[in-house]
Amino acid sequence: MQTPPAAASPVTVPQSTTSEPRESSAEEAILAEDSAFKPGSEDKSIANPDKSPASSENTNTRSAVSEQKVVYLTFDDGPSKYTDTIVDLLQKRGIHATFFMIGSQLKDHEETVKRTIELGNYVGLHSMSHNKKKLYDSGKAEPFLKEYQQEQALVNELTGTTPWLIRAPYGSKPGVNADIRDRLAEANFKMWDWTVDSKDWSYTDKPDKIIQEVKRQVRRDTEVILMHEKPQTIKALPDIIDYLQKKGYSFAVYKPELHFPVNFAKDDRL
Repeated sequence: MQTPPAAASPVTVPQSTTSEPRESSAEEAILAEDSAFKPGSEDKSIANPDKSPASSENTNTRSAVSEQKVVYLTFDDGPSKYTDTIVDLLQKRGIHATFFMIGSQLKDHEETVKRTIELGNYVGLHSMSHNKKKLYDSGKAEPFLKEYQQEQALVNELTGTTPWLIRAPYGSKPGVNADIRDRLAEANFKMWDWTVDSKDWSYTDKPDKIIQEVKRQVRRDTEVILMHEKPQTIKALPDIIDYLQKKGYSFAVYKPELHFPVNFAKDDRL
């Protein structure tokens, strides 16, 4: 497998227009600051990415502006029976996204994984097992690192691509300790958490709640939104896209050569 490209410092790119009209008036203020998250759910701490975005998605660009607003839509826990529907929905809107897929599910959805990449999306790594006990209980780096190396090799075998970006199941805090981060950095992996948790994992059959969570949390120049491959997410996604466009955001897909850190530990190596 090829080695990862050298990470570039985050750069500001021209803001691009979207296929949907944007409102010139300001949207209503964010309803409230992020609330505490319930124990037993995924860790929902807020990561702080550098304000400079990586790559804007739409092709019709304006002149460069100083206040670039970029959002990365990310989807966890695929590939699944919902992956193609999500990809199709994004494709119709001219948007690409970043998918963090589980290694044990890849071979059952090989064509879907290939298609996701071929249509311009990025497929990252979400461990082989997504099993909290296997990944975190020992506190040691080896079990965690081994799952990602195994999944990376499998993605390469299936698609010919070699992803280096990972997302830790349930978020990196507190399970990804300093030792694990050291080993990830030594192995050249990068790790993304998120800045916005849509909570779609908890709002079964409640797409309106998902939309409200996104609206409540979005406020930064660069946002990385956590979503999952679920039916309620598919129902909420068009309205989420419309809202983000009205707020002036461009959509971007992860680019390894333009990596910037988004992790709860604020570890610049990752």
